[in-house]
Amino acid sequence: MTLSVSAVSVVAAESPTRAQLLQALLTLMTDQPFSSITVQQISRHAGLARQTFYQHYRSREELLLDYVDTVFSEFYEDIAGMVGESPELNRDISQRLFAQWDRHRDFSRLIFNAGLESLLIKRFQNYIARVLGLYVRQHQIVVSDAEQLGFMIDYLAGASWMMLDRWVRNDFRYPADKLADLFSELSRPGFLNVMLQRQP
Repeated sequence: MTLSVSAVSVVAAESPTRAQLLQALLTLMTDQPFSSITVQQISRHAGLARQTFYQHYRSREELLLDYVDTVFSEFYEDIAGMVGESPELNRDISQRLFAQWDRHRDFSRLIFNAGLESLLIKRFQNYIARVLGLYVRQHQIVVSDAEQLGFMIDYLAGASWMMLDRWVRNDFRYPADKLADLFSELSRPGFLNVMLQRQP
């Protein structure tokens, strides 16, 4: 298995060594559970010394999350302009979300089967918080209840995670555009109602 061209080119541009380690990990994950893979195996498969691994990452989980972060960064850059266009948002953002995971099918299958749900959901929360932060800044939304915003982040992270999880485990059989529309229909009205109800 190889990393997606777009994401690996980003990683390789920043550090060819990181790209080697990521490729080694994902190749190993196609043959054995993530829980049984060791740093030594990853380093050996990448043709690097174990010390080299620790110069870049503290753990195999951090290595995997590095690639997840790269995938999300592509999505964030893709939708940043759309978030600022209108406070009403549009369905294109949901379309881009599911299209992004669709483009990374091989990787999606691996991470959703890696047994790292709690770690990855926490990452999703961070991503949703980043997108909401951009929305709030660009539309000068006054956040009067930070705790409420935290619950909204949890809700959206959990909902998107569970939909993606079912989709990946069912081998992407449901059309990505229909799934994106469903997610938008379920989440967008409530989100906009809460975010815009007190705005002038």
